[in-house]
Amino acid sequence: MVAVIHNILIMQRYILGMENNEEATKILQKMKKRRERVADMKKRRWMVCAAAMCMLFVCGGCTDKKNNAGTSVIEGDDVREYSCGSDSSTAEKNDFSELKDDDSVGGLARTLSIPTSVSVDIPVENCGTLESASIKASEIKTPDADKMYTKKFTMGSIGAEDRETILKSIFDEEDEVFEYPYDMKDSVTQEQRDELFAHKGADVDYSKDYFIGKIDGVEYILYFYDQSWISDEGFSIQLAATDPVPEDMAGKGATFTEYTSWDPAELITANGGNPSDVQTDETNMSGMDEDAGMVKALDYMDKWGFKDVVPTSQSELYRQYSDEYGETVGYEKDGYSVTFQASVNGQPLYQPDAFGIDTISNQKNAEDSGSFSAERYYYTEQSTYSIAFTGEKLTGFTCTWPMKSAGDIQDAGTLITWDSAVESLKGVMESHFADYTGYNSVEFNDVRLTYFRIKTGDGEYEAIPVYSFAQLDSDHADTYPIQLVLIDARDGSEVSMVQDEARFLNK
Repeated sequence: MVAVIHNILIMQRYILGMENNEEATKILQKMKKRRERVADMKKRRWMVCAAAMCMLFVCGGCTDKKNNAGTSVIEGDDVREYSCGSDSSTAEKNDFSELKDDDSVGGLARTLSIPTSVSVDIPVENCGTLESASIKASEIKTPDADKMYTKKFTMGSIGAEDRETILKSIFDEEDEVFEYPYDMKDSVTQEQRDELFAHKGADVDYSKDYFIGKIDGVEYILYFYDQSWISDEGFSIQLAATDPVPEDMAGKGATFTEYTSWDPAELITANGGNPSDVQTDETNMSGMDEDAGMVKALDYMDKWGFKDVVPTSQSELYRQYSDEYGETVGYEKDGYSVTFQASVNGQPLYQPDAFGIDTISNQKNAEDSGSFSAERYYYTEQSTYSIAFTGEKLTGFTCTWPMKSAGDIQDAGTLITWDSAVESLKGVMESHFADYTGYNSVEFNDVRLTYFRIKTGDGEYEAIPVYSFAQLDSDHADTYPIQLVLIDARDGSEVSMVQDEARFLNK
C-alpha cells in the first residue's frame, strides 16, 4: 500500500507542474477520491528485512554485466550491508525499563537508551495556535545496526555524459543504443523500429531525451524526463511494443494489455464491481516465489550499477487485459514489482513528502489539509527506483533522482541519547511553530532514528542521522506526515525539511 500511495503522489507532482491549475485541481480531486478508496484495501506490500540479506548472499554469484567497462551509475559504499531493507522496530511495545532487561535487544536502541514506545507531553508556550503537543508512539523505529554514518552524494541534472553512462549500462551492448525519433503517442511499426536498429555505428546525440535499445534481446524505449513538464529528474523504461491480446481475452472484448502491481480484484471491488465476473489466474505464472523474485530484482539493480539502494517493498505483478472503455476483462499473475530506495550502508533514507506538512504548506486549519494547491506545495527530491518483470522479461523501470556516491561512508561519531533528543525537540518547538495558525494540537505518532539528506551545495548532498518526530493521519502512508520536526542526532540542532527554497512550485 505504501508503494501505491507513493505512486499516486508522484503523479500528483507531475500534474502540479501543469500550466492549467484549474485542470490540475480537477484531476487531483479525482485522484484524492481514488486514493481514499485505495486506503481501504488490504495491505499487500511487505517490508524486506533479514530476507534481503539472505537473497544478497545468493546474488553474490551473479555476474556484473559490464564490470570492467567503468559504467557504474551509482557507486556503492565500502561496506555494503543489507541486513534490513527498512527502518525496523527494535522490540516489543513497551518502555525502556523493560528494554534494559531484554538481552535480545541491542545495537543503537540499547546504546542510545531508545525506548520501544513513548507517551510524553511537550510544552507549547509561544507556539502559535498550538494548545497541546505530545509524543505518543507505540513503537520507535531504529536502524538494525550498531552505529550510524554520514555519506556524501551528488544528485541533480542528468547531463549528456550521465545519460550515455546510464544507457550503455542498461541496454545490451551488442545491439547498441539509438535515438528514438518518434513521438510516444505515435503508432510505430515493427518495420520502423527494425530500421533504427539497422544503423549500427550511427552517431548518437546523448543530450536528447528519447532512446531505443534492447535488454535481453527485447526492445525498450528509455526516456529522460523533460524538466519543462515534470519536476522529477530521472528516467523511465517501457516496452517498445505492447504485448498482443490473446484470442480468449479478445473474445471477451479485450483490446489492450498492460502490467500493474495493483491487485485488479481489489480495484474492481473498490469500484463496486464483482471480481468473480472476470477470468483470472491466481497462480504466479513466472514460476518464481517472492525470494526468487527479489533475487532477480537485485540482479537487475546490481548489473545496471545502482549500488547505494535497498529494497523496501515487493508485490506481485499482474498482466491485465482491458476493453476499449478501460474495464478489466481478465488478468493473471506473472512476476513481481519491487521498489528500492536510496540508502546509507544498507539503511534507507527517510524521504518524506512535504505535500501535507502544515508548517510548510501554511494551511490555515485542519479542514484545509486535504486541499491540493500548487502555490503551497514544496516538492521534495526522492531517490526511488521501481522495477517490474515477468518470468520472461522486464516490463518497466522508473528512476527518480539517482544519487551518485561522492566518497566513502564516515562514522557519524557519538550520537545524542533519546532523552537528549526529546529535550532538543522541546527546545525547538517555539521557533518551529512561531506564528503558527494551523492545528491546535500536535501528536507525534511516528518516531524514528533514521537517515535524512541535507543539501550542502549545488547538486551536493550529505546523508546524516536524525531523530524524526512526525504526525501521521491514519489514512496516509508513513512517508506522508502532516507535521514533522527533524533533530540532528549528532548535536541536537533542528534540521529543516525544506532544504532548497527553489523547490517551492510557486517560485
